[in-house]
Amino acid sequence: MPKIYKQSMLNITRNKFEAQKLAMARMEFFADGKISFTYINKQDTQNLALKDGDHEGIVEIGRNIQKVEVSIFLHEEEKGYKISLRSNEYINVAEICMIFGGGGHIRAAGASTTMSLEEAKHALIREIEKRLK
Repeated sequence: MPKIYKQSMLNITRNKFEAQKLAMARMEFFADGKISFTYINKQDTQNLALKDGDHEGIVEIGRNIQKVEVSIFLHEEEKGYKISLRSNEYINVAEICMIFGGGGHIRAAGASTTMSLEEAKHALIREIEKRLK
């Protein structure tokens, strides 16, 4: 395996690994396993000494689980939460993110919200459930 490929595509920092591990431990499933949800808050970011980019890829973990159509990842920032959504087959997550003032692509989108974690979680799940088959 070429060294540059391994360094750039396969290796992650210990901090990023710890963030992924924490997000997986917190992962919840809704709508008969069609929705996954997880988050990282400001305290986690401090405790794990996370840097920009250390949250990348967490939303894909949920999407890659069998039966999951939409993965939700919330990352707490200074003034609220950054929302990341990914879908697999038929839900347009850009449409959902537009409701929250964001946008993106059909299968990958994002937004920001000043709602609490629980409010954002329930609002997102409600919007996704309306679109599930």
